[in-house]
Formats: sequence, C-alpha cells, structure tokens
Amino acid sequence: MQGDSMSAKNTGVMKRLAFIKHLYNLGVEQSRKVEPLCYVSILTFHDAVELFLQLVAEYLDVKKRIKEIHFMEYWDLINHRLKEKGKSELTQKMAMERLNKARVAFKHYGTPPSKSAIEDFRVNVTRFFEENTDIVFNIKFAEISLIELVTYKNVYDNLKVACQLLEENKIEDSLDKIALAFAQLIDGFEDRKRDEYGRSPFFFGGEFTFLSSFFMHVTGDLGRFVDKVREAIEALQRAVKILSLGLDYKKYTRFRLLTPTVMRTVNGKYHIVRVKRGQKGTAAKEDVQFCIDFVIESALILQEYDF
Repeated sequence: MQGDSMSAKNTGVMKRLAFIKHLYNLGVEQSRKVEPLCYVSILTFHDAVELFLQLVAEYLDVKKRIKEIHFMEYWDLINHRLKEKGKSELTQKMAMERLNKARVAFKHYGTPPSKSAIEDFRVNVTRFFEENTDIVFNIKFAEISLIELVTYKNVYDNLKVACQLLEENKIEDSLDKIALAFAQLIDGFEDRKRDEYGRSPFFFGGEFTFLSSFFMHVTGDLGRFVDKVREAIEALQRAVKILSLGLDYKKYTRFRLLTPTVMRTVNGKYHIVRVKRGQKGTAAKEDVQFCIDFVIESALILQEYDF
C-alpha cells in the first residue's frame, strides 16, 4: 500500500475500516437468514455505510460538522473534496438512497423489506465498499481485516501468515497457522492469569495424555472403559474452559473439526497433528475463513477482559 493508504494505516484509519468491515460481514450473515430474521440486515448495512461515510468525511477534512450532515449529503460534500484531490467520485449513490429509504420505512414505520430487496442491498453494499474503499484510501476492501484489531503479537503474526497462505490456496498450511494462533491465544491468556504459585483460574483438571489403556497396559472391557472415561473428561475440560473464557462453544466445535490438534510440550514448544479428513473431504476456503474469523473474534473477547 502506498500514498494515502499508508497514511490511513498510520493514523488508525485501518482499525476503523476493520470495524466497518466487521459490521458489513454481520449484515451479510444476517441477510442470508430466513424471514423475518433477515430484516435486521438493512439496519446493519446502513450503519456500516454511514460509518464509512463519516470516516471518509473526517479523512478528507470535509468542512462541515459530522453531526450536521444528513446521510445523502455525504456524496456531494465528499465528491467535492475528491475532485480537489484529482480522484474519482464516490459511487452507488442511488443504490444507497434506496437502502436509506428502506431503512427509514422499516425502523420508523415498521414496513419490512422483501427478501429480494435484501438480496439486492447485499450486492449493492458490497459494490459500495469494494469501489469506494479503493477510491478514497487506495486500499482493496478485500485486504481489510479485523486482524488489525488483534493486539496479541504472536496471534496476529500467525493469522497474517494464515491469510497469505489462504490467498495462495495452501489450505492445510493455513489451517496449521490458525490452529497455532488459537492455541497461543488460549495458553497466553491463561498463563498471564496464574498466581504466584503458578495456579490458573482456568484449570479444570490435569492432563490425561498418559492415562490411556495403551499406557496403562489394560485391555478388553476395562481398557475400553478407561479410554471412554478419559475421552469424556478431556471433552468436559475443553468445554468448560472455552465457556469460562466467554467464547462461542458452537463455533468452537466447528473450529475443532476443521483444524489440526496442537500439542504443547513442557518446554513450551508447539507440535501440530494434522486432521485426517476422510469423509469430511478437503476444507474449503470458506471453512478456512471461518476459522480465521473465529480466532479473531475470540481474541477480541479476551482482549476486552484481559487483566
């Protein structure tokens, strides 16, 4: 990124763009739900677009107080500044006017949008961000990521590498980095909460690595019983830890199915054991992106309550 984009990144604009993209992604997710659950997407889409317009107005130093600008006024004010800088004008004005009218009708008069209208708004809002982010900030909308909001350096670094590997279509390598990032996130958060005696408030029982029928040299029904008890206790330990950290357990279960197992030895080194796909098949890019988003979401939750 060159020119204005570097300036944007240095002044914290990238973080605001990342949050705006987060809102946009929420809107996309909401828009794909059944009626009436999809209706709320137009409110989310509108909020994302309006926050973007406010950011652009500040970034270009529009000579009018933000709170005095009505939604549809942004185009003329911003286009005037863009013209002075020799840049193209903002696009999708008419489409965003339709979105604004639909939002007013729904929010203030209780008139819900049709499912087909919501589909159109999703397409139009996507075009709005893809076209105008590049025009104003010289940044591709696809390059903006909530990773910029992650403050844990090792997690941030591994997620950045995972994104690059995903772009190169190296699915398994990307999943390795994502799994490592999540393990470092959880372990790092817990390690920072240990007391003077090394005890963690998120400790829910010791390791069962060597308490299997194989290591205990038991066979038959007793061996199967030992292994089932071990598996049950380990599953409970993982579940309670995830829930105690405030993370989304349903998303975590999908994440676990997609990512390899990460083992941490006593010397602090991590080892990755890849998943045998079998009937599950190869993970798709959408699956990998879900895993990246889950780690980011988890990091933001832990950052909020870090102490």
